[in-house]
Amino acid sequence: MNNKIIVSVLMLFTAACCEAAQLEKLTSSLQVWLNNQQRVPEHFSFSNGALVAKNSLDSGGEIHFKAKGKACISYAPHRYFDKHTLLIAKALFSECQVLLTNTKHRNSRDTHGKIIDFGKYKNSSSNAFILAYSSTIESFSIFQIHGFAKEKRTTEQGRKADIILSEGHVSASKRTLNIAKCLNNKLGINAFVYGRDVHELGGTHNVLNSLAPVNSQFFHIELSRQLREQLITNNQLLTQFSLCLIS
Repeated sequence: MNNKIIVSVLMLFTAACCEAAQLEKLTSSLQVWLNNQQRVPEHFSFSNGALVAKNSLDSGGEIHFKAKGKACISYAPHRYFDKHTLLIAKALFSECQVLLTNTKHRNSRDTHGKIIDFGKYKNSSSNAFILAYSSTIESFSIFQIHGFAKEKRTTEQGRKADIILSEGHVSASKRTLNIAKCLNNKLGINAFVYGRDVHELGGTHNVLNSLAPVNSQFFHIELSRQLREQLITNNQLLTQFSLCLIS
């Protein structure tokens, strides 16, 4: 192995170790905050009931937490790119204890040049909070809300779908199948399960596939533009959507 390759490998190893240490430190500070919310973590300010990342935190991010609520996280990772997903996630937060979202555009970059896409970016405030939260609770669900355009899909099934549900892989649990059944029946839409009904947008490259704690269940939820517009203009529909997820 020549010297250039050795140096490159060492640099990658050092960067990975540094990122792991940063994520661990951020997770630890959020664990402290969950135990004592008077102790606002470094790199955050507390405003209107939420922790909001300061400019000193590369990833950015916004964290809402309430003591009461169901053991679940409502998560909009692309609030500026996937239109209306934050409004939909906020509605789900009325049931869940946690709401997570980004404060930087998904195409922003950190100081090392890495794209800060919360669906793929490991060293984020959202991931740190998920890890911190997992240590305070027996089990919980993560509902990550995304948006897609039917006209951009490459298969007939994808173009027919109103919702594509997955757990980040092709195997669907009974709970995912039940959620899809509820959405189909109660909302009168095409809620498709990745790996069974459709083979697009399964979240297979999502960072939570490897990072989600063992006591969590990760749900990757893709909503068509048409359905997002219906949900934000129909409170009854939005409430039923939330109930299907958490029931």
